[in-house]
Amino acid sequence: MSTPVFVPVAVEQARRLRDGVDPGPLTAYAAGPELLEAHGLGPADDEEAGFVTLGYAGLAALLDQPGPRLVLAADVDAGQVQGPGDEFGQVRLEGLRWAQVSAVFADEPGAADDLEAARRRAAGRPLAAVADDEDVVGLVDRWDLLWYAAQELDAATG
Repeated sequence: MSTPVFVPVAVEQARRLRDGVDPGPLTAYAAGPELLEAHGLGPADDEEAGFVTLGYAGLAALLDQPGPRLVLAADVDAGQVQGPGDEFGQVRLEGLRWAQVSAVFADEPGAADDLEAARRRAAGRPLAAVADDEDVVGLVDRWDLLWYAAQELDAATG
């Protein structure tokens, strides 16, 4: 059985993964029971849970990675995911391979200034605090993470 996850990474980290380099353990986001409960979602709400999980991964990318936000969508073996996840869906991911990446999400053009302002405002704060900060979330929500096929990594990262 596969588990869908969203993995915030730096651009160079994604390129190395594509080249076959094992990234080691990663923080990923998956729609586990605590995330579903925290957002009033049930098993039938897969699509909405995916949007929520991607949103948290995108926010984590802002906090944890330099430069533009980049989130990989992957379907991984359940055994690669450690932990049930918290209310944000945060889990530990082991052994990610590029063949498991189904899509790449990257900032739309023009987002850099707002995202840098959000990054400064969120600096040094945990995801839980930033997720409740209307100013940070407002800056981030002005811009979408655009979907690209995994093969379009270079186009997505300019």
